[in-house]
Amino acid sequence: MGRYSRQFLLALVLAVIAILSASSFVAVNAQPQMSAQELLQKKITRLQAKAAKTKGVIELDTNAFEEVMAKPRNYSMVVLFTAISPEFNCAPCLNFDPEYKLVAAGWSRLVDKSQLFFGVLDFKVGQAVFQKFGMNSAPSVLFFPASDAISSQPASDRYDFGKSGFQAETFAHWLNARAGTDIRVKRPFDFFGFAVNVLGVVSILFSIYVLYTKAGKILGSKYIWSAGSMFIIFVMISGHMWNQIRNPPYTVPGRDGRPGFIAQGFQNQFGLETQIVAVLYAALTGSVIALIAVVPRIENPLSQRIAVWVSMGLFAFMFSVLIQVFRVKNPGYPFTLMFK
Repeated sequence: MGRYSRQFLLALVLAVIAILSASSFVAVNAQPQMSAQELLQKKITRLQAKAAKTKGVIELDTNAFEEVMAKPRNYSMVVLFTAISPEFNCAPCLNFDPEYKLVAAGWSRLVDKSQLFFGVLDFKVGQAVFQKFGMNSAPSVLFFPASDAISSQPASDRYDFGKSGFQAETFAHWLNARAGTDIRVKRPFDFFGFAVNVLGVVSILFSIYVLYTKAGKILGSKYIWSAGSMFIIFVMISGHMWNQIRNPPYTVPGRDGRPGFIAQGFQNQFGLETQIVAVLYAALTGSVIALIAVVPRIENPLSQRIAVWVSMGLFAFMFSVLIQVFRVKNPGYPFTLMFK
């Protein structure tokens, strides 16, 4: 009888365990499962919360990047691939970082913040992602549009720094065209610029007063008209109108952090480059004018000879510098004058 009692108790225990397990399974499966749309909305809410804490820019690493890029997703992402850590010494990254954050601040003023998010991925914490997209330089900005497709490699559109520059306004215009947003850049009040403008207005008013009191002599002076005409010519032939149309950056730091003065290629130029070229043209023209108009008036033969050599030397030197600038634009140009 004892043996049968033990078997009965064992069977009873197993039956109770089976009933409890079945009840737990039913209870778990009876809980409501979140739909894909609800999961996506929860993800968007989490991203909005992160963006609100970091003034619009979400800091990413490799895992976080894969998470926000997971498809399908009904929002777009713009990601700045940078290297602002001190050990990389990336001067362009440091220059563009505040401009990128300025555009993100403009996004934070939008009513609907669920269609686009800003991310930043530093090379120090995202080397795998840099390798995934074949990036060997920074900074770089990629725009990832919303997509319902499921793909391991998201489609992207790259921002061209060489063509559009580092300014927040041009970057915002580029981004608005792709994301369908209306992000407006609002810079902090520039007290220094305001002071410069006030000083400029005062100078213009003073110049007008001087011109008004001596209008007859000034307007009738051939030297003033000649100088004004030459100034306009120098400005125009140096590429000023190209700058007004294309709005290039004033200067772009190189890989070593030093400012770049001359842009390579005939389709690009910097704002500072046009000023350098205008000064070279002015110096060349001035040396020729000196040989034609100033040197013949010198009565002392020795002084006249010195003036000739100085004018010719200045012309040769400035023309050599101009050739060097041309060689920077076109590295294949084989000729030089005074420099190698």
